[in-house]
Amino acid sequence: MNQMSNYPDFSQPGYQVIRELGRNREAGRITYQATALNSDQQVVIKEFRFADAAGDWSSFKAYQREIEVLQQMQHSRIPQYLNSFETPAGFCLVQEYKNAPSLAERCSFNPEEIKQIALSVLEILAYLQRRTPPIIHRDIKPENILVDEQLNAYLVDFGLARIRSGEVAMSSVAAGTPGFMPPEEQFGRPLTKASDLYSLGVTLICLLTGTRSVAIGNLIDDDYRFDFKKLVPQLSSSFAEWLTKMVEPNLKNRFDDAIVAMTALKPIDVVGSSIKSRNKAAVLGLASIGIIAGLGAMMIYPALTTPRQETLVKRLLETKECEKCDLHGVNLKGANLGNANLRDANLQGANLEFANLGNANLQEAYLDNAKLGSANLGSANLEFAKLGSADLGSANLGSANLRGAFLASGHLQGANLEFANLRGVNLGSANLGSANLGSANLKDAYLEGTNLEGANLKGAKLDTKLRNANFKGAIMPDGTKHR
Repeated sequence: MNQMSNYPDFSQPGYQVIRELGRNREAGRITYQATALNSDQQVVIKEFRFADAAGDWSSFKAYQREIEVLQQMQHSRIPQYLNSFETPAGFCLVQEYKNAPSLAERCSFNPEEIKQIALSVLEILAYLQRRTPPIIHRDIKPENILVDEQLNAYLVDFGLARIRSGEVAMSSVAAGTPGFMPPEEQFGRPLTKASDLYSLGVTLICLLTGTRSVAIGNLIDDDYRFDFKKLVPQLSSSFAEWLTKMVEPNLKNRFDDAIVAMTALKPIDVVGSSIKSRNKAAVLGLASIGIIAGLGAMMIYPALTTPRQETLVKRLLETKECEKCDLHGVNLKGANLGNANLRDANLQGANLEFANLGNANLQEAYLDNAKLGSANLGSANLEFAKLGSADLGSANLGSANLRGAFLASGHLQGANLEFANLRGVNLGSANLGSANLGSANLKDAYLEGTNLEGANLKGAKLDTKLRNANFKGAIMPDGTKHR
């Protein structure tokens, strides 16, 4: 208790500090692990002491921005925003505590483990980039990535994140961490989804070479290129090429976004003999383990059910046309199917996780038991689609047309359904916990037994059947919080 007495007293807002986790003197920020007195929940408190920070109130702006971003986040590997309160010296932000060290604390991993960490971070970035509008983190580095014993990555510190890409212009100069900032940020040029990929690539180079964050500049030559290959000769050429593409100085030469980078990385062997990724827009052919290279990156699919399906998938990727196709059980994870015509297609049990289906026509499609977690279905036409028991967790369905669709028992936890048309939809017993249904049209929808705990329904049209629905903690159409 004597040691704890040296920590700030946050008992009035309901917290007891356990230990200090870190501090940034220039920004006037100290981070603590604490216990919530009313629940014994472990939390992280980020204290902003503006009186101690040099310069203007930029720390206050970062604090406000971080809250604005975190309040939108519903991802299991982004610590949730819980609370905030004022102090005599500034403000405090309270977040969920993740029992995992940062990559700056634990930096000894083999290349296979580093690949797993990379994929885990890319999944989070894919979620951020599918938001409407996309979110750019802008400060990815070892200190801001936590990794647990199962190598699950958690992304923290959204104080520099940008929600609207239009804001990311000259004001972005030198906002991130030297060595990890992409060249376009250093020179005040607009940032894109490829900007965070650069910072992740630098982080992976740190891990592979055992280089500390403060020394990463030692690996950058006069042309802003990283010279790391001689330090890790055991790496396969294809993994080295993938990593080199991540940290290309010219963002046009990087992967377009996290999904493309992730899809390219998955089939690569990181050590020794490797499967070389190919950047061709055409399909290279299908075997029993059909290899489809399409739209910027190589994808490996498990054996397709029939030769007919092989032909259909090839046609779909080349032409985006596959009306009334039988694609049940096909693995299209991460595929780019934006604007595709899949009307009345059979996609029962298909794997479409992380797929881009923005503006796709899925009217009357059969998607029962399909995997659509973290897929982009923004503005897609899903009118009268069959989505019973489908997994749509964290999917983007913003502005999608789901009129008359069948979603009973579906999993939509954390999904974005903002402005979606859900008129007459059957959502009976569906899980919509923490989903964003802001301004959605739910008139005549069937919500009996539906879980809407913590969901955002602000502005939604809710003239519907609500018997036994769970609205605990939900933001109701009038903006009030349901108790």
